[in-house]
Amino acid sequence: MSRTSRRFAVLASIGILGVPLAIVATAYACANLASAKLSRAAASPGTTVSFMGRNFNSNAAASPVSIRWNGRSGEVLATARPAASGKVSTTFTVPNAKPGYYILVATQTGPNGRPASGTPGRAPLRVARRTSSSNSTVVVAPVPIGGGPVAPAPLLIGLGASALMLAGGLTALAVRRRRIPAGLSSTA
Repeated sequence: MSRTSRRFAVLASIGILGVPLAIVATAYACANLASAKLSRAAASPGTTVSFMGRNFNSNAAASPVSIRWNGRSGEVLATARPAASGKVSTTFTVPNAKPGYYILVATQTGPNGRPASGTPGRAPLRVARRTSSSNSTVVVAPVPIGGGPVAPAPLLIGLGASALMLAGGLTALAVRRRRIPAGLSSTA
């Protein structure tokens, strides 16, 4: 195989592997992930909190959105059906829990029986102690309000970068490969 043929084969391999990976990574990056937001960052047990979410599946065959306490399989605090825009809002009562940080997870099943695309949405809530004089809660520091899952995007970026580095390394090997002079052995 000639040097030009090898270069072409390496570049074709990069194109065959790299182009579909770039398309998939771009398509995933453009997906609308479910997001969740609470009316307050901290609350005492028994307090009513408003939940707002967006980018949920509004198909009539999809399940309502379930607001779960501290995980995907946690206690269901409320359910609501998304509007045609994918937005959902409801209220729930903070359960009796020890003071600390908890996560509310908004889950939904799509028409195919699987978790709806882009779900779950997540929102943090700090459960505070009740004050003896009133039912009010003092928020010490703001809590960031997040959206859906974040692990797959960095994973795809890492895989894409690894594939490009591998392809670049193979290209460098193909370009820099030297012929061994006839008098030398390759097993030095």
